Amino acid sequence: MKGPLKCSVNIKIDGGDGEFIILDKDKTLTINIGLAAISLPNFFSNLIALSSGKQTKFKLEHYGNSDYYLFIRDSNRIRIEEVRKPGGRDTYIFNFFDFLLVLEQGFNKFFAKLRRDVVLPLSDDKDEFMCPINEDVINSFNRFSQSLK
Repeated sequence: MKGPLKCSVNIKIDGGDGEFIILDKDKTLTINIGLAAISLPNFFSNLIALSSGKQTKFKLEHYGNSDYYLFIRDSNRIRIEEVRKPGGRDTYIFNFFDFLLVLEQGFNKFFAKLRRDVVLPLSDDKDEFMCPINEDVINSFNRFSQSLK
């Protein structure tokens, strides 16, 4: 995939399901997630491990169905395989660092919108664990973002 990447993020605050979309001029990759409060901290942690070389691949599961995504780093590229059950597989290849930076930008925009809409910071009456964008998610994103510096 060549060309400038764009990323948008949407996570339902009332349910925790969400998606982030990575686009370039040729293809669109939509990564669906369920249980964002669990999925996102693991996702950001795995991206940090890929970036630091501690691992070369990881699997992101979509809680609620059997589809999943394989993220495989190969030098300065990342290959993302979207595996659908009962059959089917699509493969996307991006520059690894461009992918990380556009993902960071997309999540920064999403979090900024939540702050403007006064969803963040969480109020004391909200159950931290039940909110899909809780402190654990924010902290894991901040660690991911800091690792890019």
